[in-house]
Amino acid sequence: MFAHTCTACSTRYLIFPSQVTGIRNSAEGVTVDFICWCDAPQSQVTGKAAERRSREAVAA
Repeated sequence: MFAHTCTACSTRYLIFPSQVTGIRNSAEGVTVDFICWCDAPQSQVTGKAAERRSREAVAA
């Protein structure tokens, strides 16, 4: 479970495992695809690579 602010309805929701439609690795990090409570397809990048990029952006 994780929290996400939907880009379609602008509401912050808890996303449960039953809403996840896919998980994939990329250079940016782990991308989790899921369906929001408003039925909009969404994705969120997470993982160590995403955290590293976040810290680098703050330091710049």
